[in-house]
Amino acid sequence: MPNPRNKFALDGSRNAFRNHNPKRTRTETEELKPLALTGGIACGKTTAGHFLLEAGFSHVYDTDAICHDLYENPTPELLAGMRKNWGDDVVTPDSRIDRAALSKRLFAESDRAEAFASLNALVHPAVEQRLQELMARDAAGENELVLVEVPLLFEIGWETKFLHTVAVWMPCPMQIERLMARNGLLREDAESRLDVQMSADAKLARADFGLINNGGPEHLRKQCFELAGHLKSTLL
Repeated sequence: MPNPRNKFALDGSRNAFRNHNPKRTRTETEELKPLALTGGIACGKTTAGHFLLEAGFSHVYDTDAICHDLYENPTPELLAGMRKNWGDDVVTPDSRIDRAALSKRLFAESDRAEAFASLNALVHPAVEQRLQELMARDAAGENELVLVEVPLLFEIGWETKFLHTVAVWMPCPMQIERLMARNGLLREDAESRLDVQMSADAKLARADFGLINNGGPEHLRKQCFELAGHLKSTLL
């Protein structure tokens, strides 16, 4: 387990929000961009996003919500790609993507990894395009902090698209209990979900900043305000 106290502020320590990942390189110039928020399942990403918005971020975007909207209101390119790869039965008569039919087709493929890679190759560019459209619509200025919640940030290699990355971390036993309560899962089912995902420890280790969600809401809120204050003083 990582030692978060050496990297992140839990109590105003001198190492507050230190960038501990200096070797990370980006493919784009270091201009002011949105920051990315990530973390393991049930670690408290959405709650952290709300607190960061309260603390002074001008906008918080949720890529999961964008993806859901794209399934309900797909672009012509996304619809064409779905039909080409999995047939007309994954598209409803009113031109929505039928998630259940698509899932059935994906899990019926002999090479599931390749099937999901093909799906990601279609969906991720569409999500990124919609995200850019939303940010352009909201016209965030240079003196504003913008946050994008990306649950699979490191898994899909999107960390280079952002100026900094923030991970919400929670001890695994707490994470399992929260997932069981939130999704109504048995312990073995919750554990199996965590087993197939990048761990919260690994995400914390790769992120520039961390939020340690091992207490109550006020504990997380305090860190969010400290992080927002630090970013305002260094980026704006």
